[in-house]
Amino acid sequence: MTKITITLCGLLLASASYADGSATKGKTIYTASECVRCHQTNEMFTRKDRKVKSLSELNSQVRKCDSQLSTNLFDDEIEDVVAYLNEAHYKFSIKKSSKEDSDDKTKE
Repeated sequence: MTKITITLCGLLLASASYADGSATKGKTIYTASECVRCHQTNEMFTRKDRKVKSLSELNSQVRKCDSQLSTNLFDDEIEDVVAYLNEAHYKFSIKKSSKEDSDDKTKE
């Protein structure tokens, strides 16, 4: 029960930051990790009936896989994997973080 509570709290805290990951780092992590054990081909990501339909669902799924495989990725590594999978396969639109929004305003 405690593990579920901790996982849910982690998801809530990390939900806004998954768009800030590095796709380059994410590809390296994905390739070197246990991910390829289940995802040996890209068909999982490109099939018509895929289960993941949003960036937040992709983040949740990567966290679920991390938990099931006990890969113990850090939050920033999960964000990187999400960024890689999104860039390479899913193509969900990414909202800018509040930091990027404020940076854009200072450039105007």
